[in-house]
Amino acid sequence: MIADDFRPIVGGNSAIAPAQHRSMTRFTATLAPDAGTIPRLTDDVATFLHSAGVDARAVHDVSLVLEELLTNAFQYGGASDRSTSIALIVEPDRVAGEIGDWGKAFDPRGAPPPDLTAPIEDRQVGGLGIHLVRALTTALDYRRQGNQNWTTFHVPRGRRTTA
Repeated sequence: MIADDFRPIVGGNSAIAPAQHRSMTRFTATLAPDAGTIPRLTDDVATFLHSAGVDARAVHDVSLVLEELLTNAFQYGGASDRSTSIALIVEPDRVAGEIGDWGKAFDPRGAPPPDLTAPIEDRQVGGLGIHLVRALTTALDYRRQGNQNWTTFHVPRGRRTTA
């Protein structure tokens, strides 16, 4: 549930806090640490990115990356009483994002890759979300600053190239 101090921006269903800021290239939000707020946030992000001229594939990828990283922070971070901040910047060739949360330290770059060759019934639970984040981003970084996690990522705009 969205915290009481959050005000609706559009249609009464926004997950954006009063500190929310939008310009043509920047989107920021403060989110209650509740998985139920994620779909509303990704809807607001998609609307913003579309209005900024970002292609549909990049909009989809940014939404998936946010969903996966926020789900991990909310489900495993243990900071149910502190808000999470999100910032996106639309650049000519990419969308840069940053998530700040107060949960336990977790560097997504250190998570082991899942064994995609094992039969599904033999695979360990977990790890596919971070695998997806790695596949959709061209940069993924992490730093722990005081008691706060900062995860940054870049999602390319335009066509994805394959090597």
